[in-house]
Amino acid sequence: MRSVRRAACHIAGGLLCLAVPLAAEIRLPAIVSDHAMFQANKPVAIWGWARPESTVHVVFRPGLGGSKDFTATADAKGNWNGFLEAMTAGTSGELTVSAQSEADVRVKDILVGEVWLASGQSNMEYDIAGTGRTDLKNPSEIAAVAQNIREAAAEAVAARPEIRYFKVGIHRAAEPEDDVRGRWVLMDAAHVPKSSAVAWNFIYMLHVRLGAPAGVIVSAVGNTPIETWMSRQSLKSTHVGQSIYERSEAELAEASPDKIAAYTSAEKAWETANSTPELMAANKSSRPRPPANLSAANYIPNQYYDGMIRGLQPYTVRGVIWYQGVGNMGHPTEYGELFPALIKQWRADWRDPALPFLFVEESNFGIKQSQPVEENAVSLIREQQHMALDLADVGMTCSIDLGNGNPHFPNKRAVGERLASLALHDIYGRSGQPHCPIFQSYKVEGQRIRLRFRNAEGLRSREQGTLRGFAIRGKAGDWLWAEGRVEGNSIIVSNRNIPAPRSVRYAWAVNPTASVENGEGLPLCPFRTDGGAVERDRH
Repeated sequence: MRSVRRAACHIAGGLLCLAVPLAAEIRLPAIVSDHAMFQANKPVAIWGWARPESTVHVVFRPGLGGSKDFTATADAKGNWNGFLEAMTAGTSGELTVSAQSEADVRVKDILVGEVWLASGQSNMEYDIAGTGRTDLKNPSEIAAVAQNIREAAAEAVAARPEIRYFKVGIHRAAEPEDDVRGRWVLMDAAHVPKSSAVAWNFIYMLHVRLGAPAGVIVSAVGNTPIETWMSRQSLKSTHVGQSIYERSEAELAEASPDKIAAYTSAEKAWETANSTPELMAANKSSRPRPPANLSAANYIPNQYYDGMIRGLQPYTVRGVIWYQGVGNMGHPTEYGELFPALIKQWRADWRDPALPFLFVEESNFGIKQSQPVEENAVSLIREQQHMALDLADVGMTCSIDLGNGNPHFPNKRAVGERLASLALHDIYGRSGQPHCPIFQSYKVEGQRIRLRFRNAEGLRSREQGTLRGFAIRGKAGDWLWAEGRVEGNSIIVSNRNIPAPRSVRYAWAVNPTASVENGEGLPLCPFRTDGGAVERDRH
């Protein structure tokens, strides 16, 4: 593991691998800064640094009077922390931090409302404008992005200054760091195009439906596996942690500058020796193999937790939204242990064992399903994600009906709004049915199989009575497409060529054929009955 940390410093370049000398003056973390959003109706965590063993006084002065304050003593390293009493949404004011013989620090234009942390990989990171995206070539997609920008800009203008946005700067760290890079901004037409599309649509819907100020902290990086967002302690506590560290070390060794240079030279020589398509085809077995993972530096365990999450703790938030999964396709069956471990760890970090955690089941992309069952890693990731539903205060929304073949599809409004609907129902107690149908149990009934589901009120086909996407087989043999019909909250499936059916799968593909929804129009989540992680009854 030590070599992984050394490699992180070497490959990332310019990392702060040595501790910064402690400054004597008062310092606050970046997240406690001008235009900040403080969480409503919960004690507000404030922390920082000052002269060792000095007394620090923190006071929040609302515009209408009635200040909140606390006094803390810095420890031998200058760290101090405390909590302001809970305040109601809509309260605004200024924070002042003072200590003996030090200049006061003031934080201006603070607003109290609902604060959420948004994290994950590219589909959480990608902004409304699709900045830097080379995959936007379809005219309809380009038009959709332009429309998204116009709509979000109008929303931001109408909401200003009641929506606040904090983007954590992308930063790989070799050791846990006590701060992050970023600043709070008041959302407006200029800032909206560069904001996370999922996070914006989520927080905007909360703002509108709750009639309260709302803020979001976005800490996300594309092409990252979940282990990069976990602490060392948490990852090492899992059964798969040690093998992940060993894989990372091996991949970093393969992707060392010397090996990359050697591969580049050998590849050039091979292409020179095989200058025609015919020669390339005839001698393809002798073509040099590239290093195992040229993106190995981005997969170093813990680095984004250390550089982009640790420094946010324990800023008071209402909950977390999470959109990540395909970064773990190389070893999908590890996800079922890693994901719950991350949730437990973040809850401990934020000192809130019931911190709400809402996530997106991995979306559809790529070539449309053509076979009844298509063995693939994404289906396994989706299945493994469901393991987190065994934890309390965890919610999931399905998105297999929103993609258009593009891994980074532009229709993020629906994703953000589905997450917001979950939050409104599960966290804020609003009415509605925001949960997607999910497989519960099955029973073989002669030549057919009865499937039962949760969240299935109004279960129906999206395609005028035709159920598609179900595969069925007996004890052995090939999977065949199944016919089916809805009976209340159940679906009956069969195939006349399988007189003794044993197993069913639904939407088992990267870009699946899916035809079932509940009365709210939310899609049935993919599942399998043959030994999968979701065949247990869930509560």
